[in-house]
Amino acid sequence: MLPWMLYIVVVSLLLSGAALAAERMALLRRAPTRWLWLTAIVASLLIPAAIASISIQLPSIPNVVSPVLSQKIVVLRQTTSSALSPSLWLDAGVPQLSVRLHLDALLHRAWVAASAGLLLILLASGAHLYWRKRRWERGTIAGISVYIAEHAGPAVVGLLRPRILVPRWLTEAPAVVRAHVIAHERAHLQGHDTRLLTAALFLLVCMPWNPLLWWQLQRLRYAIEVDCDARVLEAGHEVSSYGETLIAVCQRQSAYIGAVAGMSESSSFLEERIKIMMHKPAKWWRAAAMVCGCLSFGLVAVAAQVEPPNAGGAYGDHHEIELAASVLDRYTGYYKLQGSVVMTVTRDGQQLSSQLTGQRALPIYPESTTAFFLKAVDAQIDFVSDAQGSVTGLVLHQNGRDFTMPRIDATTAQQIAAALAGKVQSQSPTPGSEAAVRRLIAGVADGKPDYDEMSPELAEAVRKQLPQLKLIYASLGPVVSVKFMGVGNQGWDIYQLTHEHGASQVRISLDSNGIIIGALESTGP
Repeated sequence: MLPWMLYIVVVSLLLSGAALAAERMALLRRAPTRWLWLTAIVASLLIPAAIASISIQLPSIPNVVSPVLSQKIVVLRQTTSSALSPSLWLDAGVPQLSVRLHLDALLHRAWVAASAGLLLILLASGAHLYWRKRRWERGTIAGISVYIAEHAGPAVVGLLRPRILVPRWLTEAPAVVRAHVIAHERAHLQGHDTRLLTAALFLLVCMPWNPLLWWQLQRLRYAIEVDCDARVLEAGHEVSSYGETLIAVCQRQSAYIGAVAGMSESSSFLEERIKIMMHKPAKWWRAAAMVCGCLSFGLVAVAAQVEPPNAGGAYGDHHEIELAASVLDRYTGYYKLQGSVVMTVTRDGQQLSSQLTGQRALPIYPESTTAFFLKAVDAQIDFVSDAQGSVTGLVLHQNGRDFTMPRIDATTAQQIAAALAGKVQSQSPTPGSEAAVRRLIAGVADGKPDYDEMSPELAEAVRKQLPQLKLIYASLGPVVSVKFMGVGNQGWDIYQLTHEHGASQVRISLDSNGIIIGALESTGP
């Protein structure tokens, strides 16, 4: 989720720049600007969602997978810790994936909580404003019915039936000031600015964590006031006296009454508003407007081209299709990888999920009648059938390797699970595993590991990584002590090694003949 959040922020940043350029173009042309910022807010929400969810699927020919099961199983891969590790979603990839999934869940909960909190604040603010309205007096200024409060306003309050609110001091102000204030607030009413601002606030409930959306909201508030000023001046009010009225209102700051369309803003923005009202178009304003317009369109195009997470990775080239439940049921069952590791495929409604021993279930998505892909990791699954159409196994494709898993029945899977549970419960090491760890590390450090005590797949992987592994263990120095730490949830023995210049932790798995079929190791200073 974190990559997606960063992607959304980048898209929002580009759209903010586009809206800023478009705003400049509109000001040069003396055109309204508030709709540009509302569009930026909506686009910041919709473009990432559209790019992520909308796709065009072309007809595809179902993949034909050979019914002959390959016996090539690679049990070692290089990780970021430059250590021995079993491939696939075994212990090698689980820490990183588990941490990521935990972070995703945490961010999701925080997102939901922030959205719910903001929604409650908005509803509470509306209820509080309604309660305050009942305490305000009603009066008439410049022929317009208004609310009168002691220290709030000028502003437009209310969503369904908005009305003008003015402070009590305005009732004693000169007629020209009253006229300017009422004209300003009537312009807000005619422009439906209160509803516009309220809609933008509720849109922020969707992504309250995005700082660019809050900045866009602030620019929308400013644009609403600038557009309102323009409408007041177009109605015939004199610029200098209207500007003096704005200054007078700014000097009497209103009490906070919520996010409403009001006349009072910060002094810095008031200065900017007056400059905009007094600005005279230069000779080159058309060329400048064209440049700003081109820049705006260019930034929007770049925002639409930003590649979302996984677009070219985990499942960017795979397109999900729908399969009947009867087809999905053919694939549910158990598939054995190696040792005590079994993949369980289950169906919940129209969703298949795969779960390796000791790990959480991950959804898999069909792209043909036999081919599936994962979104949580960059991996694909092909189910294999015999000549009679019975599913006999699956082939998992990950990290450029193929992992064949023959199908087993429920009884065999239960026996494997029971044996694993007994081993985990006993927390006793497999006989010979400590000695195997010592020989493996010593052999790698010397550059002469004993490949005869490894499975062929592990031996091949060690040969490929030996130069790098040798440097690592040479820097750590000889093993000083080895301590058994327990049995992992997949039945691997865990050992803590102390070296002369550092430490490492090794997880190792032996078959019934004492052959090393997998090892996972992490090092540290």
